[in-house]
Parts: sequence; C-alpha cells; structure tokens
Amino acid sequence: MSASHDHAHLHAQTADAAVGAAVSALRERGERVTAPRRAVLKVLADHSDHLTADEVASLLGDGDVHRATVYRTLELLADTGVVSHRHIAGGAARYHLAATPEGTEHLHGHCRGCGRVVVLRPDAFERARDLLRAEGFVLDVEQSTFSGSCTACADS
Repeated sequence: MSASHDHAHLHAQTADAAVGAAVSALRERGERVTAPRRAVLKVLADHSDHLTADEVASLLGDGDVHRATVYRTLELLADTGVVSHRHIAGGAARYHLAATPEGTEHLHGHCRGCGRVVVLRPDAFERARDLLRAEGFVLDVEQSTFSGSCTACADS
C-alpha cells in the first residue's frame, strides 16, 4: 500500500500539532476548550485508529474524565465537526480527529472485508457533491466514512 493511502502514516505527525489544530477549530466555532475536551482530543490524536467512546474512556484511565463526560464530549466534538464519527452495522460508533494540521486533511474509506481504513483525498467527491447540489442536496463528506473494499480485498 502506498504511503499516500496509509492511514497510520498520515497520522505520524506529532500529537501536539493535531491537538493544536483541533483546539483552534473548536475556538473558531465558539466552543470552550475544557480540560476534559483537551484530554479526549489528546487520546484521539495519539491513535490513528478510529476509537469507540468506551476505548477513549479506557485510554483516559480511571478518575481523569468521567465516562459520561467522554460520551458528551465526543458528541459535541462530532457536532462541531472537530471529530468525525462512523457507524458500522452491528458496531459502536467510532471517532477520529477531523480537524487536523494543514496538509493532512483526508476522508476515510472503510474496507468491509479486512477492516482497514483507507485514506481518500478530500476532493475525491467534488463531482458527486456538485451533481447532488444540482438536485437540491448538499453532501457532507467530511462527516462520512465510505464503505467498500480495499483493492486487496476487491482483487481476491
């Protein structure tokens, strides 16, 4: 797999830069940056995987941030677009930083066969977005994960 399609490689940046981009995005949207929000952002920045709320709470450890606060924080971060979330049939919602340092913007393709997350260019759906807008619908690809098959699974 090429580095341009490798999700973990794309997130090899420092966690501090990712948290900084997310904090800036929160402030631009008029939201407060609280200690629990910063802690949740740090956990997400430290992991290229898409984590469930329970995984985030477990990674935060006992006593740092209450589990209910983690759920509310992830919901707010998703509502503001700072965090993207995806739902896979039969599974819990998974969360991932959407506000990233400049040059690391990307969309997600989820392989139904092997579960790998494939990086998609942010402009990959511009034509579809334009066609749908002409039909009276605005597509929000930034908050979406596209389901399909990676080339390895599709070729097998």
